[in-house]
Amino acid sequence: MGNRQRQKSGKQSQRRREDKKGKIYRRRAVAAVFAVLLGTISLIDLIPGEKGFSHREDRELTVKPKMSLKGVLDGGYMREYDAYRTDQFTGRSLLRLMKTGTDLLAGRRREGGVYKGRDDYLLEEIAAPDEEQTDKSVELIGEFARRYEKVPVYLMLVPGAANVLDEKLPDSAVVRDERQSFESIRQTLETSVRWVDVSTVLEKHMKEEIYYHTDRHWTSLGAYYAYQALAEVMKLDMEKAPGLEPYAVTNSFNGMLSSASGYNTGYAEPIFIYTPKNRDEEISLAVEYVEEGVKTATLYDRSKLIGKNEYEVFLGGGHGMVDIRTTADTTDRLLIVKDSYANCLIPFLTPFYRELIVIEPGLYEGDLDTIMEENKISSVLFLYGGNTFVQDSGISRCLK
Repeated sequence: MGNRQRQKSGKQSQRRREDKKGKIYRRRAVAAVFAVLLGTISLIDLIPGEKGFSHREDRELTVKPKMSLKGVLDGGYMREYDAYRTDQFTGRSLLRLMKTGTDLLAGRRREGGVYKGRDDYLLEEIAAPDEEQTDKSVELIGEFARRYEKVPVYLMLVPGAANVLDEKLPDSAVVRDERQSFESIRQTLETSVRWVDVSTVLEKHMKEEIYYHTDRHWTSLGAYYAYQALAEVMKLDMEKAPGLEPYAVTNSFNGMLSSASGYNTGYAEPIFIYTPKNRDEEISLAVEYVEEGVKTATLYDRSKLIGKNEYEVFLGGGHGMVDIRTTADTTDRLLIVKDSYANCLIPFLTPFYRELIVIEPGLYEGDLDTIMEENKISSVLFLYGGNTFVQDSGISRCLK
């Protein structure tokens, strides 16, 4: 009996030694493969040439900084060089794609502030408000409205898709409720500013394609429903509005949220613009990008359909000041202070105004008082996506 136990114990010890050796061999094999990959990437990384722009992420990449004594002494050169090596690492795109895929296999559905939701929806995380900045913006908007009490001032804040299409969120997602922030802003402004509630309108149409699947913006359809709500609050004469029909200018849009997260990089969706059904109802436009000194006769820049961010087909993307003059039968003039959410809604408003002056505070270096004094503005609209509004410092800068 004792011999059998000793034999059994000996076999177990031998198996443990073999298992230990096996683990060591496997670890060495993994380490060897990793070393080969790392060495290969490092050798490739020595090949001259750097990218200035990442089309996948739709952003400028850090280029190699120039060394200077000042930069070395204050640490700036090292920080810039570290950012440069991170951005210009040869295997970066592949490793980023591998990480995204690995996270999905592990059940994680959030990357770069973006949730991978149901039905191919990507949903941007709702930003925590910068309370100090938001309070300052709201205070200055209220003061602005009281300063021009004879000119009606309107505020429209657009909720993010994560709040409106919450059923598309992954099960593990917990997002901030923007409605609380919106209600606080509305109450603070009270009667000085006329509130345009688009959250309720968009929620009624949540089953429709009112947000892009791969981008943070609403679609032209979502903007159309918001325009109808705005027209009611502003009491626009809808008899001036032509009958409209959607027209797809591209079917290959892959938006900013895809670039930011690495999800759905192969997903393609359409961008629609709305045009009059009857060409006789179409009004003529003279559009001036004031700070660039560029003039055109259309609100759409089709050259942007060739680039990565095709949403910039609306007004050509961001500009400090755009002056839109129309042949509409009216003398009314509208000042729009906005972020990019407004770009696809503005075309709906052109039949109601002789002139629309469009300001993007983050890119505009002037102030709104000058515009009000030099132009016969009949009404003002602040139109922002909620995430931008609660963090933006541009509003307070151009209202001071």
